[in-house]
Amino acid sequence: MKWAEWIRAAEDPARVSEKPEALDDLLVLDASHASFGAFLCGTFLAELGAEVLKIEPPSGDPARRWGPPDAALEGEGLAYLAEGRNKHYITLNLERAEGRAIFRGLAERADVVIDSSPAGHLDALGVGYRQLREANRGLVWAAFAPDGQFGPRARERRPDYDLTNQALSGMMYVTGEPEDERGPRPEAVPTRMGSWISWYAAGAWGAIAVLAALHHRRATGEGQLVDLSGAEALMRFMGLGVFRYEVAGFVKEREGLYESAVYPYTFVRVKDGWGFIAGYTDPNFGAICRIMGRPELAQDPRFATTTARTTPENQAPLREEIERWSVDYTADEILAKVLADPGPGVVVFGRVNAPTETLRESHWWERGAFRRLQDPLYGELLLQAPAWRMTETPPRVKWPCRPLGYHNAHVYQKYLGLGPSRLAELKAQGII
Repeated sequence: MKWAEWIRAAEDPARVSEKPEALDDLLVLDASHASFGAFLCGTFLAELGAEVLKIEPPSGDPARRWGPPDAALEGEGLAYLAEGRNKHYITLNLERAEGRAIFRGLAERADVVIDSSPAGHLDALGVGYRQLREANRGLVWAAFAPDGQFGPRARERRPDYDLTNQALSGMMYVTGEPEDERGPRPEAVPTRMGSWISWYAAGAWGAIAVLAALHHRRATGEGQLVDLSGAEALMRFMGLGVFRYEVAGFVKEREGLYESAVYPYTFVRVKDGWGFIAGYTDPNFGAICRIMGRPELAQDPRFATTTARTTPENQAPLREEIERWSVDYTADEILAKVLADPGPGVVVFGRVNAPTETLRESHWWERGAFRRLQDPLYGELLLQAPAWRMTETPPRVKWPCRPLGYHNAHVYQKYLGLGPSRLAELKAQGII
């Protein structure tokens, strides 16, 4: 059997539900509040099979309302609805003593707690990591805060905003159009990335750290606290920028369509949109020139060497030469030319897809990157699938977000033996 046939059958998206889940013996208390990074950490664990109890105050998690108000479904923000998958939703007031007692009872049974309250808040209430680990030595506690659990910024207790995280990380500074000799331009400013990237980074790093802590627990029986901040999560995406400054005193500035280390490595207009093209070594740049039908460009003194091509004053003219050719062809036509070139040299080219174009690509649907669900509460939903494919314990989407307190009866009966009458009392008292 060929590899393509074997791996397709082993990962078949249609058969995911027939296989076991990697974390199906894990109980997670997701006490995240107004923190999408912490919320996503719970989501990633839930996709891998953990039983995640999403704890909200009776008034609800403010993150439920995040997103365009004109695009909400049944009052739920689309971001929360899309990423709240596979969780059990319960309400609990941790500001009340009886609510904290219930939380303590759940935490004694849990493997993981996800906390995004201000640094030290739950500790001050007597239900923080230091108190709860006394009854549950194996407890892993993932503490999310915009600036971590200690340090001068942590004492400020600022809200967890993705844009603030992007700005503090240094990532926003290097994103966008550069300032140049043309003087101030309105577009030459630090630019935010087009998604809540610091929150997604924090959630992903948090899930990895939780799994590492659980692995350590297998050997020692001891849990631990994991300390995460959105800005630090994004700093890990800065690549060699910090190291390059330390070694060479080089401060990376915004470069927009250009790249100081290698060139061409840029975006150009094509007949049907935009494309990315790269070929920065001498043989690879020669291949670009050959594909363009302009072999003489490889001998132009402005472009003949790697050093010349990365010189700032030469980059714009080189990009203009490439784009003068590329605008006459569609992205598919250019890709065909690239693939047909016999060499020497290798050219990288790809279309820049709009989200609608990504959704239309059959490749991603065959791989199960998207899934349509017919949900009894929200109707038809189109959701992104988990990022991983696994042959034996694949992650999956079982159900989307559920309304506030939807699983109260099930969870409180299962774990604490609380029946309908007691739950009615707790609700009347504002505890749940």
